[in-house]
Amino acid sequence: MADLERRRNEELARILHQLGWSPERLAREVNLTLPARLAISSTAPYKWRDRGMVPRSPHDQAVCEVFSRTLGIAVTYEQLWGRMGGHRGAKILSPRLLTDPWTADTAQTALRETAADAGPVRLTDLFRGADLAEAARRLTTPPPALGGDGVLCVDPALVGELAAAHRSKRRLERSCGGGLVLGPARAELAMVTKLLELGAYDEPLGRALYGAAGRLARLAAWAAYDLGHDATAQRAFAAALRAAHLSGERRAGVAVLGGLVVLATGSAGGRGLDAVTVLAEAVAAAGDALGPADRALQLGRIARAHGRRGDAAGLAEAAGRAFAELDGEAGGDAGGDVGGEAWADLAGMVGEGHLFLGEHRRAQELLTEAVAALGPGRARARALLMVRLAESQRLAGAAAEAVRTADRARALAAGMQSERVARALRGIDAAFRSAEAESSVAASSVAASAVAASAVGESGVAASAVVVEAVAGPGDAAVEVSAGSGA
Repeated sequence: MADLERRRNEELARILHQLGWSPERLAREVNLTLPARLAISSTAPYKWRDRGMVPRSPHDQAVCEVFSRTLGIAVTYEQLWGRMGGHRGAKILSPRLLTDPWTADTAQTALRETAADAGPVRLTDLFRGADLAEAARRLTTPPPALGGDGVLCVDPALVGELAAAHRSKRRLERSCGGGLVLGPARAELAMVTKLLELGAYDEPLGRALYGAAGRLARLAAWAAYDLGHDATAQRAFAAALRAAHLSGERRAGVAVLGGLVVLATGSAGGRGLDAVTVLAEAVAAAGDALGPADRALQLGRIARAHGRRGDAAGLAEAAGRAFAELDGEAGGDAGGDVGGEAWADLAGMVGEGHLFLGEHRRAQELLTEAVAALGPGRARARALLMVRLAESQRLAGAAAEAVRTADRARALAAGMQSERVARALRGIDAAFRSAEAESSVAASSVAASAVAASAVGESGVAASAVVVEAVAGPGDAAVEVSAGSGA
C-alpha cells in the first residue's frame, strides 16, 4: 500500500549520535528509570531507530525523560515519535494525509490510526490550500467499487445499531464535553474498522459501514478538538473525509470540510482563508445534497471566519445567505426543535463574527438570542456563547453585567469535560483581573494626587502664617500681610 512505509527514526538517531550512545546504552538507561517488570531488551532501541517502530507506554515517555535529563533540554513525544505513526511498529500512516491515493486500503489505515490514537502530524501538514482543495474535489468524483472479501459475516442490522450508538455519543459530547466521549468513540471506530478489514460484505453494505466509520471518526475529531488536541483532530477529520468519499455521502464530506475550516481559521497565517474558499466551493458544488440547515451551518462557519479575519463585508454576505436558508424552516427562531437549534447555532456563529469585528451591539443581540434558544442538550455550546457574550459586554463597558454572565457560564460548565470551555473561562477571568488591576492602579494614582494637592494646600497656609507672624507694625502690633505680596 502506498501509505505504508518503513522509516528510520532520524531524530532518535541524531540524539543518540549527539550523546555518543549505542542503542544498548539507551536500553540500559530506560531500564534504570522503570520497574524491573517493565524492562526492555537491549535490541529494542535498534527497532525504534532503524525500523521506525514506536515503543508502547510507558517506554515512549521514558525515552523522552532520559534524553531530556541527559541533554538538559526538553525532548517531547511529538519531536521523537510524533512523525513515526502508531504503536504497530513499521506500519505507519504517511503524513500526506490528504494527497495519498484515495483507496479503501488508505482509508482503513487512516481510520485505524485515528482509533489507535497515533502520534499526530504537525498542524501545517493539512492546511496547504492546494492539498485541501484537491481533497474537496475528490468528493465530487464517484467513489471506487467496494466489497469485502473477508471471512467474517457482517449483519446489515449492525448499521442501524451503529447509527444509534453514534447519536447517543454525539448528544453526550455536546452536553458534557469531548472528554467523556473521545475514548468510547475511538473504541467503537476500532470495531467498525475491524469489520471493514475482516468482513464479507457487498457494495451497499460496505458503503454503509464506511459511512458509520466516517461519522465516528468525525465525532472523535470534534471530541479531540474540544480537548484542545488540534493535531489529533486534524488526523481524525482526514480519516473521516476519506470514509465519507467511500460511502458516497456528499453531505458527510462537506461536514468534514466544515470541521477542518474551524481548525484552519484558528491558526496563524492566511491558510484559514484558503480553507474558507474550499468550503464555499464545496457547498456550492454539493447542490441539493445539502439541506437548508446544512448549508446554513457551513455558511455560518464561513461568516465567522470572515469576522475573525476582519472582513466585515464577507461576514455580512455569508450571514445574509445563511439566514435566508433558514427563512421559513420549521421552528424558525422559536428554539426547541431542529429548526430552532439550527437558527441558534447560526446566530451564535455570526454573533462571534461581530464580536471579532468589535461590533458589540449586534454581537450581544445575536449571542443573547442564541443562548436563549439552545436547550439543555447543548450545554457546552451555551456555556461557550455565554463567555463570548460576557466578553462583548466587558469590552462595551458593561462590567457588572459581564461578571454576571460569566458566573452563569461557570455554573453551567461545572464538571464539564471540555478544555475549550475551561480555556474560555480562564481567559475571561484573566481579563476581569487585568481590568481590576488597572482600576486599582488608577484609583491609587488619583488618591496620591489628592494627598499631594492637600499637602501643597496645607503648606501654603503654613507659609502664609509664617509671613503674618514675621511682619509687625508700629508698637509691635501685628500687621496682616497677604502671602507673596513682597512686603
